[in-house]
Amino acid sequence: MATRPEHIHLEVPRFGEFARQYANVSSTTISKCLELQRKTGNRLGALLVQEGSLTPEQVYEILRRQAEWAARMRSHDVAPLEFPLSTPLSLCFPCYNEQDVIGDVLAGACAVLPEFVEEFEIIVVDDGSADNTSAVVKRFAEIDDRVRLVRHEQNRGYGAAVASAMRAAHGEWICFTDGDGQFSMLDLPQLLVHAEKCDVVVGYRHDRADNGLRKFNSNSWKFLIRCLMGLKIRDLDCAFKLFPRWVVDSLQLNAEGACISAEIMTQCMRGGLSIAEVPVNHFPRSAGKPTGANLNVILKAFRELPIVWQYRKMPRWTPNRRRFSDAEAAAWTARQKTSVDAAPVYLNGKSTVEAPVTTAGDR
Repeated sequence: MATRPEHIHLEVPRFGEFARQYANVSSTTISKCLELQRKTGNRLGALLVQEGSLTPEQVYEILRRQAEWAARMRSHDVAPLEFPLSTPLSLCFPCYNEQDVIGDVLAGACAVLPEFVEEFEIIVVDDGSADNTSAVVKRFAEIDDRVRLVRHEQNRGYGAAVASAMRAAHGEWICFTDGDGQFSMLDLPQLLVHAEKCDVVVGYRHDRADNGLRKFNSNSWKFLIRCLMGLKIRDLDCAFKLFPRWVVDSLQLNAEGACISAEIMTQCMRGGLSIAEVPVNHFPRSAGKPTGANLNVILKAFRELPIVWQYRKMPRWTPNRRRFSDAEAAAWTARQKTSVDAAPVYLNGKSTVEAPVTTAGDR
């Protein structure tokens, strides 16, 4: 009997199909925008808005319907539980100069997450951006208080942004992914369905939408870490990872650059945790400039290798793994109310306190 391809669960009704059914967008218009998408990498929803065929509100409604479909199709995988799951989730977005995409990323996340989890927060870490990334996030937070901003006064590096986000998170599940729009929140159930069975769930890009140099650098780095630490992860630096609260509280997060994933996953492996690897979609950048292949970023990763090396003799953890109770879920609400008084902001490597923005609040 033939087995199903492991990426079968990535199949979600295409955005164009919903646009035809829900908004009566013609096949001719969709074909035209798909051709533009292939040339530019822009989101289909954004192109249809530019064409005047959809409003932004219709785009987010289509995303919600896609999420509803995805949750329904994966419901048997979480039985006897059901979507939306009751465990509170913190979704973390490290960002650097993402003013042109972060607004759409946040709107899309807020459209789909209610279909997957009952309670969530979104933490955006602006890692010293030189553009208006912080301003875009602040404006969004003014209308949706599930979004919080953490700012670095200066650019400290990807690892520092990830660490700040995870330390600021209040949820019992903590997920981090990039704020550049290259991942789809419609793939979140891929991770959630394994979260009750494994300690850590990490994604891998089954069809990576990066150029050859980026892929070569990534594979070379993965091979180096495997040789040094014995870490056998299919896509080490894939920025789609899900951890329970107790794991995040146990982690040391010292790397400030691209070494952060190696540091995190080495601790998880050496700690004896069960790790599930699942396929996720990956899309071309629609705006902004990637920094992963920057020479300074690469050199910083090599300089931080001693941080990873120190875990080679790390003893196994004795994890207190469990399903989260109703009482723990209620504690989430209490922490959310407390966070209104003060939210952490990390400036120049030190934790300070700043009043948070807490007003009312496609591919």
